[in-house]
Amino acid sequence: MTTDKGPIDFQIIRDMLYNDEAYVDEFCQASVTSFTEFKNNFHKNVMEEDLETLRRTGHKIKPVAKMLKLDPLLETYEKSKILLSESSDEDIAKMKKKYADDMDAYCDKILQQLKERSENVS
Repeated sequence: MTTDKGPIDFQIIRDMLYNDEAYVDEFCQASVTSFTEFKNNFHKNVMEEDLETLRRTGHKIKPVAKMLKLDPLLETYEKSKILLSESSDEDIAKMKKKYADDMDAYCDKILQQLKERSENVS
């Protein structure tokens, strides 16, 4: 589900937090930190072909991404794990930058939407 301005449907968050705007705001602020950390670590782990650290990075964000129905994030994460574990060096070299860039772009949309919401509430 999405809103007009990005991938996050804030109604999911409101429903989860009993429409308490203070909790929603706190959740969104914490999510900015979490998604920023994920974005940076994902990019680094994919480019360095560090599958184990990539798994730990994804493990931290997956529950929130599933709850918010951020399917493109989950799909890119899964494709990246498969790429690093099953592909040839040539395939990895071609695709790792694409996956890292795709994730950067998607996380940027998420972060922009979260920051805009925080600014409008404050």
